[in-house]
Amino acid sequence: MALSFGIRRRLTTAILVTALIPVLVAVWLAQTTVRQTAARFFVPEVGAHLDRSLELYQELAHAVKAEMRSEAAAIAADWPLRRAAGLRERAGVARELHRLFGGHATLVSLSVRTDDGVMAEVNRGRPLDLRTENRFEVVRPLGEPGGRFAPAARAPAAPTPGAASPGASAAESEDRPDAPPVEDDEPAAGPELVAVFAADKARFDELADASQFVESYRRVEGRRVADERGYVLAFAALLGLTILLAVGVGTFVARDVARRVVELAHATSRVAAGDLSVRVPASSDDELGTLAREFNRMLAEVETSRARIEYLQRISAWQEMARRLAHEIKNPLTPIQLAVQDIHRRYEGKNPEFQKLLDTTLEVVEDEVGTLRRLVGEFSDFARLPQAELEPADVAEFLRELAERPLLADDERRSDHAPPSAGLDIAFELPKEPLRAAIDRQMLRRVVINLVRNAAQALSEVKRAGRVLVSLSRQGPTLYLDVDDDGPGIPANLREAIFDPYVTTKTDGTGLGLAIVKKIVVEHHGTISAESSPLGGARLRVRLPALS
Repeated sequence: MALSFGIRRRLTTAILVTALIPVLVAVWLAQTTVRQTAARFFVPEVGAHLDRSLELYQELAHAVKAEMRSEAAAIAADWPLRRAAGLRERAGVARELHRLFGGHATLVSLSVRTDDGVMAEVNRGRPLDLRTENRFEVVRPLGEPGGRFAPAARAPAAPTPGAASPGASAAESEDRPDAPPVEDDEPAAGPELVAVFAADKARFDELADASQFVESYRRVEGRRVADERGYVLAFAALLGLTILLAVGVGTFVARDVARRVVELAHATSRVAAGDLSVRVPASSDDELGTLAREFNRMLAEVETSRARIEYLQRISAWQEMARRLAHEIKNPLTPIQLAVQDIHRRYEGKNPEFQKLLDTTLEVVEDEVGTLRRLVGEFSDFARLPQAELEPADVAEFLRELAERPLLADDERRSDHAPPSAGLDIAFELPKEPLRAAIDRQMLRRVVINLVRNAAQALSEVKRAGRVLVSLSRQGPTLYLDVDDDGPGIPANLREAIFDPYVTTKTDGTGLGLAIVKKIVVEHHGTISAESSPLGGARLRVRLPALS
């Protein structure tokens, strides 16, 4: 369901109206400030600081390269490495290179080469990343042919200020990061150590960027803003006005929101206290209105669920009592009937009056025993009422199948009197389109039969002929199954209690038929009510949740 944009629209409109004019003025002031600032002259103090910053960048670049030369010199001065290189021990050279490599984080590779090629080499395991690293190679001698070793290479002197930087003039420096290998002051006479370092490219790029920025800054003409205080005061006043307006508009808009939130809070407190009848006004179409409607719907569902659970618990107790009554009544019926029949059979006297008394007694006992047996049967049926097992089905098609069968055939076979369906017109009005719901076909069949039987019995007490109409319709998410008759109807004061066990308006009823109907309907997650019928009698309306 799409959310309403009421609150959001109102708040957005209020903010736009409040801030539009100050924002436009602020943009104009900002443009004016930038325009005037760009026209000012260059500030010498800023230029001097930028020059010193550029010199620091240059000194940093030289220091990085000097540190790499010092590390290469220290590695070349290692005595075990020089000895292994002088003796041409490849395994020893490789071992010493591995040992020395781990102590220098910026190394990319270390190798020892001679006139015959590379004697041994170690590397960090990944190539140089040209996007973030610059290559810096340093070559240092390790010894002389014939077993004589040259003295340790001298560490280069520290760079002097003003030396070539790796920026625009880096191409003229023999030790720039991407320059060819740097030779020692003296020609190498034996094995050479080649150390390749990775220099942070960002350091040197920042130097170039700084040089470019200094040049750009020198081209900008301007001066300090003479009326800086005036602009600060103008912006301060503008912001203060904006804040005041925002507070006022926000207070006005939030007043209604706060009132409705308080109503929801009070309703929630009453629900927490157990009052599920409370409802919240939901007149608006914004988010709070949607929340109020959903809150009311939730309360209605909770209230219905609680009533359903309470009813099922109460019916369970009635079922247990019916089971006990059926058991207690059923056992003595057969002995009573057999005893009276035995007395009637054994009497051989000639007294016609006593014989007539025995015949009348036997007839009364057999009739009453039959009535009690039917009562016990109804008690047993009520006590053994199973749980509904719901499955999706077309209720209209289900009722069409039911209309083709005689609904009260069992009543006619069991009745010793005129059947309740004598002269009864039972009609069905069903839609052609399918109306689906989750039902238990056997249990819902019992609902329809009990409702039709109830209407037929009510009609039989006042007239021999009558009309019963079974109809099905849908309104929104609910299916309506109505059973109407043109009988005497149900008194208004009994319409709520008529579905309780042992409550009946008929002279010979047990009050269990409609109780069974309501239990089945409740297990179908529906409701049932007694109303006035358009036919003039009673309407029993069953509401079932429809399937889409």
